[in-house]
Amino acid sequence: MSESRAAWLERRKRESLRRRLVYAADSRCDCGAGFAYDPRKRVWDCSAILLGDALVAGEASACMHSTPCGYFELVSERQPAAHGMTTRPA
Repeated sequence: MSESRAAWLERRKRESLRRRLVYAADSRCDCGAGFAYDPRKRVWDCSAILLGDALVAGEASACMHSTPCGYFELVSERQPAAHGMTTRPA
């Protein structure tokens, strides 16, 4: 497998995950990214961590992140109570 093929597959996998994620209407991680969950896992987590955009602890400019959770009080962007709000990146 060529390196460009591997990069293409990685981009495709990331794009698939990005489309699949469900974001919170207004709740954000301590780092500022919106909470999101993958319907396959059903656990709310920082979208930057889920997408692989977050820096690992110890790296320069790494942020503190909220721990993954099963919060039931989070309002999904798909719920009518969200009134169209989302933390999804533009």
